[in-house]
Formats: sequence, structure tokens, C-alpha cells
Amino acid sequence: MGTDRGITVAEAAERLDRSKMSVHRLLRSGQLTAAGTVGKTILIDRSTVERVAVGGTRHGRAWTAKTAWAALALLSGQNPTWISSSEKSRLRSRLRELDANAVCLLARKKDTTRRFRVSPDGLAALNDHLVASGAAAMRDGAMAATFGLSGGGGIAEGYVMAGDAQALADAFGMVEDPDGNAILHEVDIAEPFADGRALVAAIAVDLMGSLATRERSAGQRVITGLLHVGASHR
Repeated sequence: MGTDRGITVAEAAERLDRSKMSVHRLLRSGQLTAAGTVGKTILIDRSTVERVAVGGTRHGRAWTAKTAWAALALLSGQNPTWISSSEKSRLRSRLRELDANAVCLLARKKDTTRRFRVSPDGLAALNDHLVASGAAAMRDGAMAATFGLSGGGGIAEGYVMAGDAQALADAFGMVEDPDGNAILHEVDIAEPFADGRALVAAIAVDLMGSLATRERSAGQRVITGLLHVGASHR
């Protein structure tokens, strides 16, 4: 009974080879994201199901947004000034224990993601209002080279401050659509974007949530490389 908006709990359970109860637990933990309802049937965002299918799950509490962004900053070779020196030290030690999939899962509360459908005419204009991430960040040649990807056309994806997604939706006549071509990541913390760009590690984590195998693999490869570089310098 899956629709363009998402798939049912039963379909997600079959894809993940888990029970329906387990799927509901993943929804409550934030590792899966609801995409709305049809009648009394809950629909689940397809990309989060695929991310769990590929990367698995981890027990334990997700990082807070502040800690998630600090971890992504450290991985990107930057100094997260919004946490203390002792917190940085503990976080560096924690990162030594993790793989790319664990980073992605622990950082899942770094933002609130909303997906919309925008017209082709509005796509380019919308991108001008976002700090590019995911596939949309590949429009930058250096970033495309880092990830071994190209393009970034046909989609708008990036970061905005909390509350701005709805304002942009109203301005561009967008409607919410879990399979839409506009992915807006709302954040409560501005410091990681001080230079007007998204952190490399954040772009990688966002790519790991893609339904496209090549994009997921590129994001995982970059996070793995950043973990190894960080480990060699800690």
C-alpha cells in the first residue's frame, strides 16, 4: 500500500526484516521518520528506511543538536567554539570509537528535515536562500571533487534557521511532499555556518540519507576518511 508519500509500517518491517513493533520503536527513537498518514495508516519516509537498511541501527541516545554539530565540526577540521574544552576532549575520544554509520545515526537530531515540492522555475531561486548540502552542494566544483559526484541539478537542499522553512514554502508556493525535490534542514544553531558554507561532514551525513546508492556511498566514504584523518591527529 506504499504511496508516493511513503511506505507503510508493514512494508518497512519487511524491508528491514524486523517486526512491526521494532519499526514503531525506530519511529519513536527518531531513526525512522513519519511521512504522514492515509486514513489510520502511518506512512514512513522511504529515505530513512533505506538509511536504516543500509547502515543498521544503534542502541543509545542520539547526540543533542549542539553535540552533533560539534562532532561534525571536529570531523571537518574546525573548532566548535560552542562547547567547552572538556566536552571537545570527550567528543574526540568518542569519535575514535565510531564508524560512519554510527556517526550518521548519532547525529540524526542535528536538524529537523522538511521536504517540499517546488516548481522548476522556483528551484534555482530557492537554492539561493539555502546553505547548500547533500546533492545540491555538488554544484560547487571543489565539493563535487571531494565526494566524486557531479551535478546537483534538479534538487534544492540545504540549511535554514528554524522557522524559515515555512516562510520559504509560502514564498515559493511549495507543498510538503516526502518525495519532493526541495529538502530543507532547519537548525537552531548558527555557529557551524559562520563562513556561509555547510560543514563537509554535515554534507556527507546528508548524502548518507539519500535514496541514491552512489550518493549514500560517497557520504559514507567521506565520513570514513574524516574519521581516519581525525584519529591520526588525536
